[in-house]
Amino acid sequence: MNEKINILYKMRFMENEGDNLEIFENILNELSLEGTNDIILSLCTVFEDEVAEPSADDYLIETIFYIVKRNNLEEGLHKLALGTIKMLPHAEFWAERIHRTLLNSKDLVFSYGKVLGKLESPTKQKIKEILIMIKDDDTDLYLEKVNFLLEKLDE
Repeated sequence: MNEKINILYKMRFMENEGDNLEIFENILNELSLEGTNDIILSLCTVFEDEVAEPSADDYLIETIFYIVKRNNLEEGLHKLALGTIKMLPHAEFWAERIHRTLLNSKDLVFSYGKVLGKLESPTKQKIKEILIMIKDDDTDLYLEKVNFLLEKLDE
Protein backbone atom coordinates (compact mmCIF):
# COMPACT_ATOMS: atom_id res chain seq x y z
CA MET A 1 0.00 0.00 0.00
CA ASN A 2 2.72 2.46 0.97
CA GLU A 3 4.51 1.89 -2.32
CA LYS A 4 1.35 2.72 -4.26
CA ILE A 5 0.75 5.85 -2.18
CA ASN A 6 4.36 6.92 -2.78
CA ILE A 7 3.77 6.60 -6.53
CA LEU A 8 0.65 8.78 -6.22
CA TYR A 9 2.61 11.31 -4.19
CA LYS A 10 5.35 11.51 -6.83
CA MET A 11 2.76 11.81 -9.63
CA ARG A 12 0.50 14.36 -7.91
CA PHE A 13 1.61 17.32 -10.04
CA MET A 14 1.43 15.29 -13.30
CA GLU A 15 4.51 17.08 -14.61
CA ASN A 16 7.15 14.32 -14.84
CA GLU A 17 7.70 12.07 -17.80
CA GLY A 18 5.62 8.95 -17.31
CA ASP A 19 3.02 10.67 -15.10
CA ASN A 20 -0.28 9.56 -16.45
CA LEU A 21 -3.82 10.19 -15.20
CA GLU A 22 -4.88 6.67 -16.16
CA ILE A 23 -2.11 5.12 -14.04
CA PHE A 24 -3.01 7.47 -11.16
CA GLU A 25 -6.67 6.44 -11.36
CA ASN A 26 -5.79 2.73 -11.63
CA ILE A 27 -3.73 2.94 -8.44
CA LEU A 28 -6.59 4.74 -6.67
CA ASN A 29 -8.99 2.05 -7.87
CA GLU A 30 -6.75 -0.66 -6.41
CA LEU A 31 -6.47 1.25 -3.13
CA SER A 32 -10.23 1.74 -2.95
CA LEU A 33 -10.73 -2.02 -3.13
CA GLU A 34 -7.83 -3.11 -0.92
CA GLY A 35 -7.23 -0.15 1.38
CA THR A 36 -8.30 0.25 4.97
CA ASN A 37 -8.82 3.41 6.98
CA ASP A 38 -5.13 3.23 7.93
CA ILE A 39 -4.11 4.68 4.55
CA ILE A 40 -6.35 7.76 4.71
CA LEU A 41 -3.76 9.95 6.46
CA SER A 42 -1.21 9.08 3.78
CA LEU A 43 -3.70 9.71 0.99
CA CYS A 44 -4.34 13.19 2.40
CA THR A 45 -0.67 14.06 1.83
CA VAL A 46 -1.16 13.58 -1.94
CA PHE A 47 -3.43 16.64 -2.26
CA GLU A 48 -1.95 19.86 -3.66
CA ASP A 49 -3.68 23.06 -4.72
CA GLU A 50 -1.30 23.58 -7.64
CA VAL A 51 -2.10 20.44 -9.61
CA ALA A 52 -2.19 20.32 -13.39
CA GLU A 53 -5.00 17.76 -13.39
CA PRO A 54 -7.71 18.58 -10.80
CA SER A 55 -9.77 15.55 -11.82
CA ALA A 56 -7.05 13.38 -10.24
CA ASP A 57 -7.76 14.96 -6.86
CA ASP A 58 -11.50 14.61 -7.38
CA TYR A 59 -10.93 10.91 -7.90
CA LEU A 60 -8.71 10.88 -4.79
CA ILE A 61 -11.63 12.31 -2.75
CA GLU A 62 -13.95 9.63 -4.14
CA THR A 63 -11.42 6.95 -3.21
CA ILE A 64 -11.11 8.21 0.36
CA PHE A 65 -14.87 8.26 0.88
CA TYR A 66 -15.21 4.82 -0.70
CA ILE A 67 -12.63 3.46 1.76
CA VAL A 68 -14.35 5.21 4.68
CA LYS A 69 -17.76 3.79 3.76
CA ARG A 70 -16.37 0.30 3.09
CA ASN A 71 -14.59 0.11 6.44
CA ASN A 72 -15.47 1.48 9.89
CA LEU A 73 -17.24 4.76 9.07
CA GLU A 74 -16.45 6.72 12.22
CA GLU A 75 -12.86 5.52 12.37
CA GLY A 76 -12.38 6.53 8.73
CA LEU A 77 -13.91 9.96 9.28
CA HIS A 78 -11.64 10.42 12.31
CA LYS A 79 -8.60 9.65 10.12
CA LEU A 80 -9.92 12.06 7.50
CA ALA A 81 -10.29 14.84 10.09
CA LEU A 82 -6.69 14.24 11.17
CA GLY A 83 -5.63 14.13 7.53
CA THR A 84 -7.21 17.51 6.91
CA ILE A 85 -4.49 19.09 9.04
CA LYS A 86 -1.83 17.43 6.86
CA MET A 87 -3.37 19.21 3.87
CA LEU A 88 -2.87 22.72 5.20
CA PRO A 89 -1.76 25.16 3.90
CA HIS A 90 -0.64 23.56 0.59
CA ALA A 91 -4.01 21.95 -0.23
CA GLU A 92 -6.51 24.30 1.39
CA PHE A 93 -8.84 24.19 -1.62
CA TRP A 94 -9.04 20.39 -1.37
CA ALA A 95 -9.54 20.40 2.40
CA GLU A 96 -12.52 22.67 1.81
CA ARG A 97 -13.73 20.49 -1.07
CA ILE A 98 -13.64 17.40 1.16
CA HIS A 99 -15.74 19.19 3.77
CA ARG A 100 -18.25 20.37 1.16
CA THR A 101 -18.54 16.75 0.06
CA LEU A 102 -19.16 15.71 3.66
CA LEU A 103 -21.78 18.41 4.11
CA ASN A 104 -23.56 17.32 0.94
CA SER A 105 -23.82 13.74 2.16
CA LYS A 106 -26.80 12.98 4.38
CA ASP A 107 -25.26 9.82 5.80
CA LEU A 108 -21.85 11.31 6.65
CA VAL A 109 -22.69 14.55 8.47
CA PHE A 110 -24.08 12.88 11.60
CA SER A 111 -21.18 10.42 11.85
CA TYR A 112 -18.65 13.19 11.25
CA GLY A 113 -20.29 15.18 14.05
CA LYS A 114 -19.65 12.27 16.43
CA VAL A 115 -15.99 12.26 15.45
CA LEU A 116 -15.41 16.01 15.78
CA GLY A 117 -15.96 16.11 19.52
CA LYS A 118 -13.12 13.61 20.03
CA LEU A 119 -10.45 15.67 18.25
CA GLU A 120 -7.61 17.62 19.83
CA SER A 121 -8.00 21.39 20.05
CA PRO A 122 -5.64 22.44 17.19
CA THR A 123 -7.39 20.05 14.80
CA LYS A 124 -10.81 21.26 15.95
CA GLN A 125 -9.76 24.87 15.32
CA LYS A 126 -8.59 24.22 11.74
CA ILE A 127 -11.75 22.30 10.89
CA LYS A 128 -13.84 25.03 12.49
CA GLU A 129 -12.13 27.61 10.23
CA ILE A 130 -12.85 25.52 7.13
CA LEU A 131 -16.51 25.05 8.10
CA ILE A 132 -17.00 28.75 8.82
CA MET A 133 -15.46 29.64 5.46
CA ILE A 134 -17.88 27.25 3.72
CA LYS A 135 -20.85 28.62 5.66
CA ASP A 136 -19.90 32.22 4.87
CA ASP A 137 -19.48 31.35 1.20
CA ASP A 138 -22.89 29.70 0.81
CA THR A 139 -25.06 30.32 3.88
CA ASP A 140 -28.33 29.19 2.30
CA LEU A 141 -26.97 25.78 1.42
CA TYR A 142 -24.78 25.00 4.44
CA LEU A 143 -26.00 26.99 7.46
CA GLU A 144 -27.85 24.21 9.28
CA LYS A 145 -25.30 21.44 8.69
CA VAL A 146 -22.29 23.63 9.47
CA ASN A 147 -23.92 24.88 12.68
CA PHE A 148 -24.57 21.26 13.68
CA LEU A 149 -20.89 20.41 13.17
CA LEU A 150 -19.70 23.59 14.91
CA GLU A 151 -21.74 22.59 17.97
CA LYS A 152 -20.00 19.22 17.96
CA LEU A 153 -16.61 20.92 17.75
CA ASP A 154 -17.45 22.96 20.86
CA GLU A 155 -18.29 19.89 22.95
